[in-house]
Amino acid sequence: MEEFVENLKIRIGIENELLTINSRGFMVPAADLIVRDIIDDIVNKRIDISVLKKLIYGIQWEPHPAQLEVVTQPLNYLLVEKTMKMIRSYLGEVAGRKNLMIYAGSVHPIQSNPFPINGTHISISAVPKRRKYMPRKFLVYVHNNIRHYLPELIALTANSPIMSGEYSGYASTRLLYSRVLRPSRYAVIRRSKATIIPREKRATLKYAFIFTRNKRYEHKVVADRVGIRLLDITPRGPYTNIIEDYGSGPESSRVEIRFIDNPSTIDYLVDITYILLGIALEAIDHLRRGLKIADRKFLDENRIRAIKDGINASFIADDGEEAPAREYVIRMLENIEPYLDMLGVRLRTSLRRGIPEIEKFGKPKIETDHAELHRYLRQGKIFLKIRLSSNRSLITFSGTKESIKNRDLFGLVFPQYKLEWISFERNVVSTFQKIHISYWMLTNRGYIKIHPDDTVVSAITPIGVLTKIFSDIHKNLVG
Repeated sequence: MEEFVENLKIRIGIENELLTINSRGFMVPAADLIVRDIIDDIVNKRIDISVLKKLIYGIQWEPHPAQLEVVTQPLNYLLVEKTMKMIRSYLGEVAGRKNLMIYAGSVHPIQSNPFPINGTHISISAVPKRRKYMPRKFLVYVHNNIRHYLPELIALTANSPIMSGEYSGYASTRLLYSRVLRPSRYAVIRRSKATIIPREKRATLKYAFIFTRNKRYEHKVVADRVGIRLLDITPRGPYTNIIEDYGSGPESSRVEIRFIDNPSTIDYLVDITYILLGIALEAIDHLRRGLKIADRKFLDENRIRAIKDGINASFIADDGEEAPAREYVIRMLENIEPYLDMLGVRLRTSLRRGIPEIEKFGKPKIETDHAELHRYLRQGKIFLKIRLSSNRSLITFSGTKESIKNRDLFGLVFPQYKLEWISFERNVVSTFQKIHISYWMLTNRGYIKIHPDDTVVSAITPIGVLTKIFSDIHKNLVG
């Protein structure tokens, strides 16, 4: 049985999106500064470019000015850990020159609202040694098997429960709000003389016609009838109906996985990569033995449940019976264990026991100085009348301090956040542990700190304030 693995050339590609943050843990638009420093290092030969380019395809900033993306070369799976540690260490060192840090998570707990959102994309290529590219059937089977385990994989990797300073109610807020990660479908090979691709671009449905050579048929791997590239899982390369891949070389054939929340540490990233490899090898083994990969009846529903509740979800079997997601995850890990043995690798993190990193590290704690204020702000009632419990200083708009005696004040209340985090790498924030919220009021004279024992007299929304203003104007005009 192990011979079929020995006859495969396995390559892994990783795209990892990261955020630039300041020393207090907040996003700053510094991705271009990091890239400029890297370019300067290369031009002035302060780094060994010959080593870097063997492992890294590129480093670039994304549309959001605080967002970076690292893209590796197609790697031997045993080089993933070395590569990611090297590039994370280097990025942390470059950020440190600017008194900045790198945040490795998917969602910033305060400033993502819901964007920017980071993800980790993993591409898998498994090529028989007698071939030069990944066969169409390999693409179909690997895609379908990873998709078969999609709910389990989401439940095991979801780790973004906070957005805009609040628990979102979802284990993966990233997947909930993603505008591009649409659900994939069961992949098949379709025979056609022309590839007719309806494409949705900038909210407009268009059509592309790609004709094959005269009197020749083209066999396409289809996982989405529209040929959309941005799916949670998708086959890639010239043998698909993805128009961006038309004309690419057959060596680019691979299965791309995009639903992974950013792992907090390199160890978790490596383990997730190994799990996906085990699933890919199981798929190829099924193909080798003539076994079919079934399309699960309640896969879409289980996917939604995994996004909502993560490892604590209940999944529905094809017969309608429900069971804990954790049981499904353990079963998946048991299924792929023989294939990991063939690769000679072992899972090293809590994932090996079906424990997601969010359980290992714990959800970030949200602490507030004033629970009543917190509740009103969540309701959108941001204009409040506050009865001060003690005398204090008001910071005027000119920067001076003015003593205010305990009395009622009306103004716009807003939160101030203090963040605590865990770092396993220098200048790299792995995960946030605590969010502490205190409050200030903006009055018509300046800013004043709200204390926990101050009393809320009244609260109103911005619309309510405008309604009151217009009502007063009307009364004055009528009067």
